[in-house]
Amino acid sequence: MKAEQSNARNILPRLPQGAGSNLKSYSPTQLHFLMRLSHLQRQRRDMVNVADGSDWHMRLVNKALYSTYRDCEDLGVGEEARLLMAQQAPEPS
Repeated sequence: MKAEQSNARNILPRLPQGAGSNLKSYSPTQLHFLMRLSHLQRQRRDMVNVADGSDWHMRLVNKALYSTYRDCEDLGVGEEARLLMAQQAPEPS
């Protein structure tokens, strides 16, 4: 469990005080889906310059992102999921 929390601290961007400062408050399932959301965001960011929006890879990542985001909401960590999405959103050019 300690290794999972350490891994979560490295993978997840900083969440606001009271939410992310104490990762012990998250269940293993909540951590799993938050880390998955972060991973999918990185995949989409890396893929956006390679594939166009209609590419099946991009559509698949977008659907997985939406599904994982909804899972986070169902698990009670929707606010954290929204923060992760906002922190990793591509900057406008």
